[in-house]
Amino acid sequence: MTVTVALEGPSLTAIANKLTRWEQQNLALAAVAQCASLVNKIATTGELPQHELRAALNPLFALDPDGIAEVYTNPINLTLGLKTVQAIFSAERGAESNEVVRYTLGMLLLRNRLTANDSMQQTIRQRLALIEPLGSGENEADSAQQERTLRQLAGLYQDTISTLSYRIQVQGKIEHLKDEEVANQIRALLLAGIRSAVLWYQLGGRRWRLLFYRRKVHETAGNIRRKLLSPL
Repeated sequence: MTVTVALEGPSLTAIANKLTRWEQQNLALAAVAQCASLVNKIATTGELPQHELRAALNPLFALDPDGIAEVYTNPINLTLGLKTVQAIFSAERGAESNEVVRYTLGMLLLRNRLTANDSMQQTIRQRLALIEPLGSGENEADSAQQERTLRQLAGLYQDTISTLSYRIQVQGKIEHLKDEEVANQIRALLLAGIRSAVLWYQLGGRRWRLLFYRRKVHETAGNIRRKLLSPL
């Protein structure tokens, strides 16, 4: 699960060229928050838009990226995560954000446990290399492949992250949490969120800074959103 990101040299996209190291760090944090938001959404509603699921999970398969642009190939797909970061770090955060905050912080904590376990990181990396990214899901074969991918990612999460001493307890409607497909998506999203937490840490992210730089994180998420919406 170790990801080495080259911060020097030419960026791969025009959008990445506009991002400072601090902004890249917060983009990775947005990816964690997006996974947390989607976990909360599917646990309470039982449904997720396929494009949101793909955007959250496919960064898992960038095993040897040359830069952050190879992990988040279309950063505008992280708009939900950026909005979530803004909501989390808002001075007037609503109660509905509590579970999303808990999942986000939980994934940042599990990142710490994972990176202390070299053998687990190697297992995750080796098994991810054998799993296909999510496709469009536009036909029967594609849907079958997506179901297989989600099942494999969920199994990988259970065999690795779930064995760590800390576990994220997901709250939601019991009928959804008992559904195997929903459970598979939740585990896959948690795995993807932890992967982005690894990148966030490598880019300089630290949990204590989230407390002391709340306003700056909030403002940065908004600035990144504006950059993504601006003409390149």
